Amino acid sequence: MRVYLMVRPRLLKDFPEQARRAEALGYDGITMLELTVPPTLSATASSINTSRIDLLTGIFVAFPRSPMATAYDAWAIQSLSNGRFQLGLGAQTKSHLTRRWSIEQVPPVPRMREYVESLRAIWDCWQNGSRLAYEGDHYKFSLMIPYYNPGPIDHPHVPIYLAAINKFMCRLTGEVADGHIPGDPVTYKWFCEMMLPNLEIGAKRKGRTLKNIDLGGHGFIGCGKTEKGLEAVRKRLRVRIALYASTPEYRPMLEMHGWENLFSPLIDLAHQGKWEEMGDLVTDEMLDEYAVVGRPEEVPQKLKIRFGGVTQRIQMDDEWFEEMSEGDIKKLVKAIQKI
Repeated sequence: MRVYLMVRPRLLKDFPEQARRAEALGYDGITMLELTVPPTLSATASSINTSRIDLLTGIFVAFPRSPMATAYDAWAIQSLSNGRFQLGLGAQTKSHLTRRWSIEQVPPVPRMREYVESLRAIWDCWQNGSRLAYEGDHYKFSLMIPYYNPGPIDHPHVPIYLAAINKFMCRLTGEVADGHIPGDPVTYKWFCEMMLPNLEIGAKRKGRTLKNIDLGGHGFIGCGKTEKGLEAVRKRLRVRIALYASTPEYRPMLEMHGWENLFSPLIDLAHQGKWEEMGDLVTDEMLDEYAVVGRPEEVPQKLKIRFGGVTQRIQMDDEWFEEMSEGDIKKLVKAIQKI
């Protein structure tokens, strides 16, 4: 099992230190979010300051950028990192697209399909000299003169990962992507009964199986060395789970479990800014579905039960660690990699 670390400093200047730390702790890769620093910038800084770990944008918000702009960024980082870059793309929610990015929201699945196809057409042009002639409903690319062509690189295959939670985006991921980013929070039941079957449906459309897709483990992973530490982790996780569960996009997940009666109370508390009280509504059953929590000696076995033989990588986050030294984390990473 490959183990990635989520890194998310608020400023670009802090990424080199975080990337070097992840590499020193033995992580296989880092995941960089689209928060306050564009992930292609953080991947560039991290690439320069590391030599081994993979660099996954998890996620890079696709639609505000032209595929051509994204293609240039990814090609440059892939060359700089000697083939360690992994382009994780996401569609983002309607409210963020229209109100934060100020772009029109259109059905995301057809648009994402064209986004992936056009990226590969552009890269094929640069690597192999093929004529650029991509034409879809959303994107059209037909001009590439030598002056703007970066030319071939040593590692031309840039793996494309798609963030997918719902049925149709999972099917697209299974069909066209190299890897899957499940996103947070996802319950074990949703992963098994909604995500995996639809990923498989998409894969079969292209004569593939799930083994052809780099599948990521879902949910949160919490770790503490004492009961007091574990309880502190659980409390923070309950608040985070409640925050997500109060958003309309995640309501179908609550309904799958029969938890839809929590939706209105969570929204009411969110409107009042009562974040701690929201966490109190998250039951032990809900926490177990969304998260794997335990002591360092317990977590690898719990992860093996949940993900062993199914996924190829999981993602850790220091936010859900308590009482863990750097040495403890290094041992934990090594134990999980043996799964």
